[in-house]
Amino acid sequence: MAAFFAWGNVPNSFIVANGSLLDYENPPPEYEGKFKVDEWNAMQLSAFYTGPNGYHLAIKPNNDWSARGPQDMLPYLQAQSTVIGSDGLVRLGRGRATFAAFAPDGTCWFIRYSTNQCLWGPDPKDFPSTWRTVIADLEQTHPRKDECIDFVAFGLHELLLLRFENGNSLMLLPDDPAVKSRISPSLIKEVEERLAAGWTLGNRTTLCSFDTNRWFIEWKRGTMAEFRYNMGEGEKSAKDMERVTKVLQGVGNDAALVASHQNAQLMAAQGNLAMAVALNRSVNCWW
Repeated sequence: MAAFFAWGNVPNSFIVANGSLLDYENPPPEYEGKFKVDEWNAMQLSAFYTGPNGYHLAIKPNNDWSARGPQDMLPYLQAQSTVIGSDGLVRLGRGRATFAAFAPDGTCWFIRYSTNQCLWGPDPKDFPSTWRTVIADLEQTHPRKDECIDFVAFGLHELLLLRFENGNSLMLLPDDPAVKSRISPSLIKEVEERLAAGWTLGNRTTLCSFDTNRWFIEWKRGTMAEFRYNMGEGEKSAKDMERVTKVLQGVGNDAALVASHQNAQLMAAQGNLAMAVALNRSVNCWW
């Protein structure tokens, strides 16, 4: 993977990598250390997908993987080359996981495998109405039902981005006007215009679990691929936008960025220590 982007599990949290270049803000403790020591970057991971609660699936080029997710999901991330049917015959298994998506509530999940099979759980009633609509339509129109889904990005307010195995992409919005009104108009406009122009969604597309003004989309058309993204509104978001663009354009080096984070953490620790000493003195002198 030449580059990837991932949202963390708190507001204003992200990771962006491009080759050996790396930058991040408030990554979850479940995998923060991997990036801090430069064990993970876009040269050492072939795929990286994240969700709430520190959920993630990290896949290396040799197909080694690391994951955290809902307990009912984890067994299905294990590779399965063969399976014995009820008739005792050996059949092709589901293969290895190549893609995973997590819904913002941390309950629902989707996995795509190397055999082009897919699984999702835990139950249709737990999914947003947009997902249930798609599955209901496929049950009526497609012989393989939900297995034809190649990619999904779950967003806030029941927003759903899908790509099917034939390459066609789709955006689904909630029927409730009040819920739909909470979704970023710029995101809706971006997706509608690009889909109308013949672009399709790439696997590195990801939607923030906290703010629909924060999104990262990989667009593909023929041999072309392009990243489009928005880090939200406000001065902090504008600075984040500059940081992400810098890495994706190959400016700087990851060693300097990691060092800058370490220096910031050291300064914060020193500040906390100084505050603790000052508070201790004030308590001791309170008489």
